[in-house]
Amino acid sequence: MRSGELITIAQILLCAVLAILATTDTHLLSHDQEQIFGAEPNPTGNPIGGGNGYSEIVTQTDSRIDYTVATTDELLAALRSAENGDLIYVNSTADIDLTNIPGGVTIPGGVTLASNRGERRTTGLAIYPFEVEEQGDYAIWGLASAPDEGSDSFWVSVDRGEVRWWDLEDDRDWHWSRVGVHYLPGGQHNLTIHWREDGSRLDRIFVTNDMDYIPDTTMEEQSGRVYIQKEAESGVLSSPMETVPDPAVSGGAYISVPDGSGRGRFPVSAGGRIYLKSTDPAYPAGFMIGGENVRITGLRLEGPDKTTEWLNRKRIGIFCPHQNLEVDNCEIWGWNGAAITLTGTGGSDMKTGGYIHHNYIHHCQMDGLGYGVAVSTGAMGLIEANYFDYVRHAIAGTGVAGDGYEARYNICGPHALATSPHSFDMHGKPDTNGSGTIAGDTIIIHHNTFQATEPSGAYPVAIRGVPRDGAYIYNNWFHYTQAAPVWQTDGRENVSVTDNLFGPERNFRVVGPIRYV
Repeated sequence: MRSGELITIAQILLCAVLAILATTDTHLLSHDQEQIFGAEPNPTGNPIGGGNGYSEIVTQTDSRIDYTVATTDELLAALRSAENGDLIYVNSTADIDLTNIPGGVTIPGGVTLASNRGERRTTGLAIYPFEVEEQGDYAIWGLASAPDEGSDSFWVSVDRGEVRWWDLEDDRDWHWSRVGVHYLPGGQHNLTIHWREDGSRLDRIFVTNDMDYIPDTTMEEQSGRVYIQKEAESGVLSSPMETVPDPAVSGGAYISVPDGSGRGRFPVSAGGRIYLKSTDPAYPAGFMIGGENVRITGLRLEGPDKTTEWLNRKRIGIFCPHQNLEVDNCEIWGWNGAAITLTGTGGSDMKTGGYIHHNYIHHCQMDGLGYGVAVSTGAMGLIEANYFDYVRHAIAGTGVAGDGYEARYNICGPHALATSPHSFDMHGKPDTNGSGTIAGDTIIIHHNTFQATEPSGAYPVAIRGVPRDGAYIYNNWFHYTQAAPVWQTDGRENVSVTDNLFGPERNFRVVGPIRYV
């Protein structure tokens, strides 16, 4: 069989799956403290949604890289040449357009496509180690000077955590400016000042758990409170951050980035961007997976359709008819069909069917479709530690025999704008034996947090038939309280709802409730 015929078959299969999903989705309307509920405890070792703090990042200096690409032509050439075991690295500054490529873009089996989403930049830093004995909230201050409105800010982070913008308030005089408040456990910590604008100046650092205290005032230090001071030049600096001698300031020097260095890049890489424009009339997927054992990691994959508007043109970000796909640490958005579709990947376990983890998936919300992850035609998948928001269904399945998924440690965000926007779904299909409506095989939903509380149709889980094995829903936190969080249609069997929390007050229920429709 020629390669062109293979592509045609794949296109037909993809369109058939979209048609099945579209036609089946338009008709549906004091606990035990030893247990763990919801996604937030997150034992995976990496942040939910990936990005900043993710530990399995492929960087540009990785010795495993076989190809480095920054343009569309370079990516296509690398994919044509790549073999099993090869790694293609997408430059962090890349903007690669997949529009109007004949036959679409296929990633061959065994190939890894990677970028560096979440990598911390190491230029223009000043790092300050400090220690606190007790956990709690700590205010961080800086004695700073801002020569003008183009030189009045830094980026700041603690312990490689969230990066915050520190506005110095455009004041040329040396003044104390509060960076913010951070909750810190007892022990060693690192404060990092990142270059944002050249010319911004810093003379001293001050850390305290006395929220009322203002440095360099007549206020007295309170007994039992923590007061830590450091000279700015005492930090570990990386170029172009430098020490500037000045006898008029504390310690005889301050730190700054020299004038003319320009604006520093955000300290955490977003990863290389690959996108498809709405002008492409033919191919409905960003990437086709061409064989087993493909990994896509650290990329931004952007589709053209981000609203709830129904369009006849339906698109999927990643379409996979093979086992052992891994998609991790990516940002995927703008795909009105689904961000990721697994089809026919059922095997010995959920992870073999596809491992989708630590991604930020959003704005896949077209009415009638709009899925984060879809399983179809006998597919399974392990869906773990993703952050979903502005999706119609975060996870959906066609409901045929063999369909199933395990979803754990995911957060479904608060925004549910589309029609019938329940988060986790399994469609129903007539049983071939004529005995009723089945809803896939096995659905396991545990330790997830569902934040949407409205509209009324934003109930977290819908099982639209009777699973051949069962749906097991436990140790989740459902913020939704307008009705039962789990709905079952066309049957009242094989759905178990146990040990979950409900509402913002985290009310505990041992069993149920389920609404039968």
